[in-house]
Amino acid sequence: MFKTQLSRKTDLEERDGAHAARMSPGQASLFQALLSLEHPPSDVLDKERSQSRITTALALNTPLAALQCTLYNEPVLDHGLESNSLPFVLYSYSAWMIRMLFDPARVMSQTRDYVIRHYYESEASRRLVVLIANILKSIAANPNTDPGYVHKASALLQLIHRSLSRVASRPLNPSREVDAREATKGLYHTIELMSATRFAPLQVPLELLRTAAPVFRRALSGPLDERVHLATALLHLEPNIRHYPVVDVVYSMASGLPTNIKYDTSWCSGNINYAALLDDSSHLGMSWLIGLPDQLVVILARINALSQEDGGGADIEMHEIEENLQQLTTRIEEHSRLPECSSDPRAAVPKAWCMVAYIYFYLSVCGVDASDPRVIHAQQTIMEIIQTSEQSLRLDTHLSGCMLFAGIVTSRSDERHLIITRLTNLPESALSDNSFVTGILALQDLWARVDTENRPAEWSDYRLAAMRIAKVG
Repeated sequence: MFKTQLSRKTDLEERDGAHAARMSPGQASLFQALLSLEHPPSDVLDKERSQSRITTALALNTPLAALQCTLYNEPVLDHGLESNSLPFVLYSYSAWMIRMLFDPARVMSQTRDYVIRHYYESEASRRLVVLIANILKSIAANPNTDPGYVHKASALLQLIHRSLSRVASRPLNPSREVDAREATKGLYHTIELMSATRFAPLQVPLELLRTAAPVFRRALSGPLDERVHLATALLHLEPNIRHYPVVDVVYSMASGLPTNIKYDTSWCSGNINYAALLDDSSHLGMSWLIGLPDQLVVILARINALSQEDGGGADIEMHEIEENLQQLTTRIEEHSRLPECSSDPRAAVPKAWCMVAYIYFYLSVCGVDASDPRVIHAQQTIMEIIQTSEQSLRLDTHLSGCMLFAGIVTSRSDERHLIITRLTNLPESALSDNSFVTGILALQDLWARVDTENRPAEWSDYRLAAMRIAKVG
């Protein structure tokens, strides 16, 4: 379960907190969009309504660029009153989105509809949404300063686990369509819960992913013993379904454990080119969550599968992965040079994730060590992004995974110090036991080992550190 939190504000929070007394224009815009209730619930709940195209804030020069600031101020309302309940929920979601999401503007209207739909679904669903809102508000402000956070997060974890276990143990419905629809309901709110597990011990999200795996599989079409076509899952209309494979792959990379689901990572099926569909700007995907491009999720899953095999991959397959990475990196770099993106530090995050993929590929599949020129280039690119970007709570939240991975192959003491400084300034580092702190400790364990043996780091060093510190594998 969630462990007791330590009350400590980081220097970074205190600096960003200076803006807490008022909303920026971008924050106000996001909040008002979420709070706007122009349509009656019947319209909101209409599943057949058309979806308007949402253009990412990274591609538009809008006031939403001001979302760098974090909301810490309390809403001016008593959320204990029933009439204030929904505004409080929407406020809490908006504060969490601004604090934790890579591109909150992109999912603004979808989140509003999602919240209202579940709020009006039933009395039990409404109580669950209000509980989640309380947790999200704490995450936005810093859960270390909320004495009730652990209790609330643990209650949500138990509720979601119970729901997932109930669906997983239910006999299969003769109709796969009906069974998939019921399984999808079991995955509701797992996005919000996984956000909370960032502040929990590593075993909490790992166990949640294991419990949710059979439910996720049942929520998709096709025979249950077949591999899940990953690109198709990432194109699913339900965000909680799109979300599962992303965190499954990322946590597998971080822990060294196999993914809970076996994925088919092919780009084409029949006459459909899924790479083009995932790259389509009208596809919502999951890149808005942590800045990890959807196409890169498929590439990482492919690398992950090869890393679990004893002999690695065939030369032609390894060449194809490298080619896919080069093409994606080029497109991301071209996009980041656009005038409307060049001034936004978030534009560097997808590129940093591409460099993580290079490091992961060369170390875990190709079997090279940290002294390989290709690994050095990827590591230096991430370090350049860290060094040239202004330190901020939101940016470092989304770069943290990239910094941890770059740290695996970092040998210079000044660069190690910079990585640790940026990571320990995040609120998650104030906790005594969580997945974030575990990653930092594993990194330091790896450094101690390779320094003692006076050699470059290898992938096996990270695996050993993960097993020692996180007790996985």
